[in-house]
Amino acid sequence: MLLAARRSLHTRPRLLARCALACLVALGLGGCALGLVYPRLDTVVGFYLQGLVSLDDAQSAQLKRTLAGNLEWHRRSELARYAEFLRDVAAAVEGGTGSSDWLEASRRTEQYFRKIFEQAAPGYTALAATFSDAQVAELLANLAAADEKTWREFARRTPAERAARREKSMLRAIERVTGPLDAAQRASVRAHVAESPSFMPEWRENRRLWRAELAETLAGRRADPGFGQRMFVLIARPDDLWTPQYRAAVEQRRESLARLMATIDASLTPQQRAAARRQLLALADEVQGLAGRGG
Repeated sequence: MLLAARRSLHTRPRLLARCALACLVALGLGGCALGLVYPRLDTVVGFYLQGLVSLDDAQSAQLKRTLAGNLEWHRRSELARYAEFLRDVAAAVEGGTGSSDWLEASRRTEQYFRKIFEQAAPGYTALAATFSDAQVAELLANLAAADEKTWREFARRTPAERAARREKSMLRAIERVTGPLDAAQRASVRAHVAESPSFMPEWRENRRLWRAELAETLAGRRADPGFGQRMFVLIARPDDLWTPQYRAAVEQRRESLARLMATIDASLTPQQRAAARRQLLALADEVQGLAGRGG
């Protein structure tokens, strides 16, 4: 059967989706900082939740137990932290923020994601240790195909088309929280897109190296005493494996987004600022409620 987690995209609790949204909101007034979070999604989510490998019944049951344990840990341990964080961001937005505030928020959010992956790594490593050679080959082939599809979709667009898509996505994300932006605010978003080049070429090379390390690690899954630690790095700390070029590109994007958010924040009208505060506090209340009732 296809990986059980693929079906769970439709049937699992909405807990993780809500928590991911909370983190994204905290990064940039409604999730426009996906460019900062995305580099981390080549780990647990990309590795197991897209039907990349066929599992037998025992493995499917093992994965189901792992996912259930992860969700319960996340509810008990993390959701209250996210709610508090969102309230902190709401208070900061109410009073005005600078680029250093947004940089700190992005790094704090990254730590939340790191904890999720660190907690999940042992269960997924145990599952990977049971893979047959055929399953390993299937996983690696599907990962390569998925990465190549992402690259082709990027490469087939003109630079103008890529910029238009990024601008539209960012505007939609920000306005979901602040309400409509004015012409000057929209121009700030457009300037940010124009001044922050894509890091897809660096991403592509980094993914190739990550897959190569994964292939080598899985090859030693039954004999290598370092298998668990190598899998932990691949799942929870992939940034330890980043190339210098990719690391620099990600950091450049992070700093550019922080400057944009500071610019947007400085230009918010009282009505926009109040709307952003209401949205953040409402999401904090919802996350807190999920923590209390178990999703």
